[in-house]
Amino acid sequence: MKLSSCLTLTLKLAAALISVEYSHAFSSTSKSTSAFVSTHLPASTSAPTSTSVLAATATAEPETTEKTNPNNIPSFLNVPYAQFQRSTLKKQLIKATETKDESKILAIVNELSQFNPTDVPTKGLMGYGNDGTTASTSSSSNNAPLNGAWKLLYTNAKDAEAPARTEKNSDEEFGDEVATGVIVKTGQRIDASKGECINYIQLSEEGEDDMNTDNSSSRKRPFDKLEITIQMTPLSDKRVRLDFMKGKALNQNAPLPFLKEFNFNFPPPGFSDLLARFRGLDPSVQPQAYFDILYIDNEIRAHRTGEGKIFVQMRDGK
Repeated sequence: MKLSSCLTLTLKLAAALISVEYSHAFSSTSKSTSAFVSTHLPASTSAPTSTSVLAATATAEPETTEKTNPNNIPSFLNVPYAQFQRSTLKKQLIKATETKDESKILAIVNELSQFNPTDVPTKGLMGYGNDGTTASTSSSSNNAPLNGAWKLLYTNAKDAEAPARTEKNSDEEFGDEVATGVIVKTGQRIDASKGECINYIQLSEEGEDDMNTDNSSSRKRPFDKLEITIQMTPLSDKRVRLDFMKGKALNQNAPLPFLKEFNFNFPPPGFSDLLARFRGLDPSVQPQAYFDILYIDNEIRAHRTGEGKIFVQMRDGK
């Protein structure tokens, strides 16, 4: 065989190997294993030590598939590779929330957290991370990743929507299901500059006339809307403390006038600090209620609570 032919054959083989390697890097789809949870979730200020975290992790072990190692990707492809993975994983996550596939959701969230594009998710929350600048309140809020309206796509914290599930069944007794035809919307409005979050659960019926709520469905609903106001305090770049301040329940069909708009208050923050210390925790690091942000961008947010529960939310344009 001539030297030129050998060189040509060698170059073709090399090109083929490079093509296969790049193709593998872009086409390999992965899901995390349960071991991945403990090694690849974003590190928090202090890892939660409660057994509820371990229990939550064990409830649904992510499926195992082969995964492309980002370290094998050439450096000049890091950015497009991250963008590709982020876009793909977000689509998979939204689809998984529609079917409430818990194991798949947990696996995708674990992997998506590797591609979080936001270095400081709590930036702008009560001025956090502004480095002493004198930015206006409005600009500070607009630049805060957490700021704005969000709607809940999925959570494995069953008590999050518990009030909405207290609908009367055919026996006129409150059960664990939402009444047929009732639409539940769970979301929150965050004012980052004030550190104020209003969580809400709103119940309505498809095609319901807002001016006339006197129908069988509205009479069965325990309330029309429930709002909880929460003070959010940044503890680190990713951890947010939650202090429940007050609540309001709206019910146009309440039997007594004062119950049509019923307001109530929660114990002061000092009480939750006392409970945290009673559990042997430092409330400045692990308060009674908090969450760690795993992923956030201009569309999707995922966070894990101190009890190990996962919340997936989408920005609400309505």
